Amino acid sequence: MMSIATVRRRRLARIATLPPLALAFAAATVGFTGAAASAGTLPTTGPTIAMTITNNTGQPMVLQGSDNPYGEWIQGPRAVLAPWSSEIVTATNNDPRGIGVDVTYGLPGDAQAVFMANNYQGDASLDGTRMTGNDGVYYGIASTVDTGFPNLNAGYTITMHP
Repeated sequence: MMSIATVRRRRLARIATLPPLALAFAAATVGFTGAAASAGTLPTTGPTIAMTITNNTGQPMVLQGSDNPYGEWIQGPRAVLAPWSSEIVTATNNDPRGIGVDVTYGLPGDAQAVFMANNYQGDASLDGTRMTGNDGVYYGIASTVDTGFPNLNAGYTITMHP
């Protein structure tokens, strides 16, 4: 049988390991969430857009086009977004009123995923994000606005319907 002092030492040793484990878990969590788009590190001379696009379809997505008519891409979209992967697309301009961009990827058949971001004062939205083409019915896009004007952070996840 263990002495009361031994039991207390072991209990204290277990309790002492909890804070480092909690810190390690928190650091890992922050590391994972850090993979999401963040305009916090983008230029501050004008409005910015950071789009995290996640391909959960099991199919490669091939870039069909991208449009940033009044600004510039800081990190433009990839030519191919592999299955089960993500990318962060970033854009900016110097117009204090805002910026709007779109990125279009093709999927098998005639499906196209259109990812839009509109970052205007008083109207930050993802309006226009959609699937097109006859085969577009086999896919869905879930989108979120995490922060709005002047630094829009948006997330998009495309999946196949069962």
